[in-house]
Amino acid sequence: MKKALFAILLFFAVFSCRQPAEEKPWPDDRLQGWLAYYGITLDDFTASDRYDRHYRVEQEFELTEDDLHAGLYIYSQDSTLAIDLDSYHLVLEEKEDGQLYSPGREVDMEVGLIDLVRGIRKRLLFCGTPCMFEEATFHPDGPVVVAGFVENENGFHPAIWSIDPGEESVKLRRASLLVIPGEIKYTSEIRLSHISFWFDEKEHIVTDVPL
Repeated sequence: MKKALFAILLFFAVFSCRQPAEEKPWPDDRLQGWLAYYGITLDDFTASDRYDRHYRVEQEFELTEDDLHAGLYIYSQDSTLAIDLDSYHLVLEEKEDGQLYSPGREVDMEVGLIDLVRGIRKRLLFCGTPCMFEEATFHPDGPVVVAGFVENENGFHPAIWSIDPGEESVKLRRASLLVIPGEIKYTSEIRLSHISFWFDEKEHIVTDVPL
């Protein structure tokens, strides 16, 4: 009996000393909606790669009434911070009826973090055609979590970036699922569904850069 009790205590002692599993991004409504749209879960993503942030840019920022992108910003719970996925690459115009319209976008994409209290905008991520940023959220512990796609020799794979604004590194997780560019439509069908895009008004338009 004593041997059995000792074995149980030893098991719990060893278990409690194990290193905790790597933390996954917080599955809030935004991230969960993006995952559900493509039929994947956080368990489909492999262990993260870590790399240094590049193209660090910081500039003054002032929120103005005529900022057409302001309604697209993703705000923190206390509204002191905002994630900007669109203003760098997405051209926006406002029609006479108030409808937002986009005649196109640039190939390069950027994720910006806006400090609305200090009036500063900081670049967190920057990428050309090999990746796309579709959704973002704030992790309760502070990091910004961005969901989208990265491209390799096989095609586009779902990806999740985790960036701590106070650090100089980025965590990247990938899923093995392959998605063809024509099926990458979360941005235009869900997050920016209230905006009319140029290709929606044309027939038989094929674009290599999905919106």
